[in-house]
Amino acid sequence: MLVEKIIFSILAFYLFLLMFFKMIKKIDATYVAVLIMQGLGIAISFIEIIFSLRYNIIVKTIIYLISIVIPIIIVILERRGKSFSELIYLTLAKFYRLIRKYQKMQINFTLISRKKSRQLFSTQNACRSV
Repeated sequence: MLVEKIIFSILAFYLFLLMFFKMIKKIDATYVAVLIMQGLGIAISFIEIIFSLRYNIIVKTIIYLISIVIPIIIVILERRGKSFSELIYLTLAKFYRLIRKYQKMQINFTLISRKKSRQLFSTQNACRSV
């Protein structure tokens, strides 16, 4: 169990340094969120080691995901020639377009429903006056 914690700490710290130097080299702020997540995972792991705590499997899985799996995926993507920051920006742009499309649909639906209610109201008033 202690060997696993030591290997995790060394690997997570190495990946943290790798991401940090990548951020400095590329002068790219998109790595900041990844660095914060990694730092949080490493800190939780060190707290576990120092205070001899035992976390459940869910917490351990989250720690491994944010400290090791996500950074390894980023390293693999960048070795294949895909930029992590470009992928993030493209994903955010698609999400923004989706939100804007939904907002436009909602505005159009509101305008149509108001127009229909006005027509219904004017039709009801015309029927009452007869």
